[in-house]
Amino acid sequence: MAAEQILTDVGLQASGTVSVLLASPKEIIPDEASRCGADLIVVGSHGRRGINRFLLGSISEAVAIHTDCSVEVIR
Repeated sequence: MAAEQILTDVGLQASGTVSVLLASPKEIIPDEASRCGADLIVVGSHGRRGINRFLLGSISEAVAIHTDCSVEVIR
C-alpha cells in the first residue's frame, strides 16, 4: 500500500513537498519543536561515556539544554 494512501485512510493530508534541512540535529530538533509547538520531545541515547561521548557529542543532551519543552531521553 502506498504511503500516501495510508495517510489518507487515517484522515491525514499527504504533502508532495520534500524538505531537506541543512543543519545538525542539535539545531534542527529544538527549532522544529518550537515551530510546531511541541510539548514533548523523545530522543534516544546510546549511553556512551568517557572519550567516546566527548568525540561523538551528545545530541540528546544538546536537545535537552536548548529546547523550551520537556525532553524524554530513552536509552
